[in-house]
Amino acid sequence: MPALKVLFFLAGTRNKASSRVRGFWMAEELTRLGAKCAVVAGRSKRVYLECLSRLLGYDIVFFQKRFSLWDHRFMKAATILGKRTIFDLDDASFLRADGIDSRRNISYMMKSASAVVAGSRNLLEYARRIQVNSYLVPSSINLEHYEPSRRQGSRSKVCLGWIGHGAEYRRDLIEILREPLIEVAARCSVRLKLVGVCRQKELYEAFSSIPNLETTFLDSIDWFDPLEVRRTMEDFDIGLYPVLANEFNDYKCGFKALEYGAMEIPVVASPVGANRDVVSAGRDGYLPRRKEEWIQALTSLIDDRDARRRMGQAGRLKVERDFNLSAVAKALAKVMVSTKN
Repeated sequence: MPALKVLFFLAGTRNKASSRVRGFWMAEELTRLGAKCAVVAGRSKRVYLECLSRLLGYDIVFFQKRFSLWDHRFMKAATILGKRTIFDLDDASFLRADGIDSRRNISYMMKSASAVVAGSRNLLEYARRIQVNSYLVPSSINLEHYEPSRRQGSRSKVCLGWIGHGAEYRRDLIEILREPLIEVAARCSVRLKLVGVCRQKELYEAFSSIPNLETTFLDSIDWFDPLEVRRTMEDFDIGLYPVLANEFNDYKCGFKALEYGAMEIPVVASPVGANRDVVSAGRDGYLPRRKEEWIQALTSLIDDRDARRRMGQAGRLKVERDFNLSAVAKALAKVMVSTKN
């Protein structure tokens, strides 16, 4: 790989999933591959000054979920100094950005960047309307952090698991999952584990009140520690990824489905956004749309341990082949090498 000098300018710390996956992990992998990388994260005045002080030592600046007026100005300064700039698009921030100025800045920065990298096919299609130099760089999995659990024996209750940010997914979980789980719990011996509930009262009320359903709530974990993330998922037998069908979610990158697959956990996910690319229905999971389809998908997996094992293994193989960090980092490096100011 040709020598690259990349300054990663990230929205947040490792506690922020998008910064952890598309920033820190990527910088670490590119460094392993021989690039010179530095990471600057946060939004304080000190962070901007630190990034400015480092700018001359790098050829490329990678903007991850940064689109304030100051970010736009910083990109302009980097361009004037002859630096190549990459704008990372991993969700539909252009739909939810606070105020018209932020939405306009996203468009300006995409136009001004040397290239845009998009985390899903839908995002790529959107990006190419604004910036011709746009490339698909999917969210990826650091396989060292997601070693499948070697389950011994059988437990009395199958564990349905979900991991994420409960404050963001509250409506998705309740509106899609609650009614199917009422019927599933009436038919099957099952428990539910929700990781990352964020003290959302509505989630506690919605799922603790389901008869015959044993529910475990974890409000937060140490997202800095990849081993803790893995440990919280080790007892999942089925991974849940309910996502409401709306314009914002249609641009999601399917990271939860990738996490489950990496852990050899079969996925039951809404057919929204990149989930349709990540999950192959009937092979490594299911993509139910309606309540009855969710009930059918869950009960069939609950009743068939061999199917869970087979689908989990297929999901792991898919992640290893198409979504592993090393391969995606090489794809990003290729974009960086070919990009011109």
